[in-house]
Amino acid sequence: MKQLILEIDEITEAKINAAAKSAGLSIQQWLKQIIDEKTVSTWPDSIMALPGTWQDIAFAEELRADEGQNILREKF
Repeated sequence: MKQLILEIDEITEAKINAAAKSAGLSIQQWLKQIIDEKTVSTWPDSIMALPGTWQDIAFAEELRADEGQNILREKF
């Protein structure tokens, strides 16, 4: 396993510590989770399951089929 040395300011360190503690993770686990989320190269399964789960809407012509014909406007 590789090691990474990262220089950060005290405010950033406090934010990382608080976020990791809030998530119930070690700092290493929390940072790995953030890196994994930000570098994902595929869509999550929940998104991949969406296509085809909703009904397509009608085209404009179909929606206007029962409205009759437009009338000509008078010229100015």
